[in-house]
Parts: sequence; structure tokens; C-alpha cells
Amino acid sequence: MAVVVLRIAKIVALWTLLVVIALFFGIPLVWLVLSAFDPNASPEFRIPSTISLRNFMLLAEPVSGVPPLMWIVNSAIISTLVATIVTITSILAAYVLTRYSFRGQGAMLTAFIVFRLIPPLILALPIMILYRSWGMMDTIHGLVLAMSALILPFTMMIAESFLRSIPVTYEEAAMIDGCTRLGSFLKITLPLAAPGIATIWLLSFVTSWSQFVLPLMIIKTPSLMPASVGLQFFFGEYGRVEYGKLSAFSILYSLPVLIVFLTVQKYLKRGIAGLVSR
Repeated sequence: MAVVVLRIAKIVALWTLLVVIALFFGIPLVWLVLSAFDPNASPEFRIPSTISLRNFMLLAEPVSGVPPLMWIVNSAIISTLVATIVTITSILAAYVLTRYSFRGQGAMLTAFIVFRLIPPLILALPIMILYRSWGMMDTIHGLVLAMSALILPFTMMIAESFLRSIPVTYEEAAMIDGCTRLGSFLKITLPLAAPGIATIWLLSFVTSWSQFVLPLMIIKTPSLMPASVGLQFFFGEYGRVEYGKLSAFSILYSLPVLIVFLTVQKYLKRGIAGLVSR
């Protein structure tokens, strides 16, 4: 009898803990959705008396001279460019690291790990100083270059892990059949590395999408800002916050990442599973 009671008590405690955790993380999300459709949104958690799309429609109106939707477009452009540049560079660099041996190869991989551990805030000031002398401050291409360099060490390690798991004999067999080294890379290695490529691209996209420090330091013109920095304009003077517009903008801000995730979900699962298994 005591054993049964103890087992029931454990089950009740476990479910209680799970419910508390679900409420802790779920209530803010529910408040965000309700506030987005509440024309009189406030910090209070409440069900709106009327459901309205007014907050979403207000996002077409300029804030500091810029329509908020423009910030989301900027984020999409910046994140897509960063993810593409990082993915291509990581795959090409990993191919060299896994198919050729040269002096200092181990030290180079260690340096990638060390660079990845450096906080972005520490790098922001030196980047600003260099960009001012190069005339790259307040430019999209300057921000894309800096963010790509920040993400590259991490993604390069992932790419190196995936390509190392692909036997070199596959490429050698293709070259015996008449393929060039470039042809074997394009026809054999890249298709086999597709899950890893999708994983790298998505991680790079999400990381750059949510990056705040570098865009804040580099971009000063409101029309060039990504959404992560543009959010600050919803906080007015004297602590005034437009909760409805902020909630609506936050929902739209999260949609592109969700869409990208659902698009590459099939490859992402295989990629993460393969990365863990190694």
C-alpha cells in the first residue's frame, strides 16, 4: 500500500511540476497573442472584449519615419545573406580541412573554438573603430560581413564534422569513373552533406535574425535597421509602451523564422541526428 501511495505521489509531483513549467513559459506567449488582437492592450493579462486587427494595420504607419514592416524586410535580407555566405564558406573550408592535411591544421580548429567563445560585445568596439576608418559604418554590407565573421567559426566546426563523416572513397570512386575533383564534390559530397548544409543554413539564419548587439552598434539609420533593433522605437518617452503594436510586431517578427524552420525541418532532423551520433 505504501509503495502505491509513493508512486501516486511521484506522479502527482511530476505532473504538478510540468504544469508549473508550462504555465511559466506559456502565459507570456498567450498574453502576447491576446494583446496583439486587443485594441486596448495593456500589461494586464486579460481576454480582450473585442477582437481587432487594428494593431497589425497600424504597423503600416511610419515609426520614426519608417514603416515597421520595413525592419522585418531588412532582417530577412540581412539574415538570408548572412546564412548563405556562412553556409558556402563553411562547406568550402570544411572540405579543405577534411580532404587535405597541412601544418597548423589542428591549431586552426582550436582557434575557431576560441573565437566562438568570445562574446560579441567585446568584438563590437574594435569592429566599430575599423568600420569608421573603412567607411563601412551604417551599411548593410558592413553588418552582413561582421555577422558572418561572428557566426562562421561555429558553423565551420559543424561542417567539418559532417564532411569528415563522408568517406573519401566515394569521391575517389567517382573520379575513377571520370569525374573531376570539382565534379565529385558537386555530385557526391554536396548531396550527401545536404542535412548538414540545411542545419548550418538554419542555425546561421536564426542566429543572425536574433542578433542585437552588432546591428545596434553598426546601423544608425532607422530605415536600415533590422527588426531586432527597430523594436526599441515601440518604447516611447517616459516609459510609455504601445503594447498592442509591440505584440503584433513581435508575432510578425517570429513568423519568418517559423516558416524557414518548417521548410527545412526534414533535413534539419536528419542533420541534428547525424551531428549528435558523431
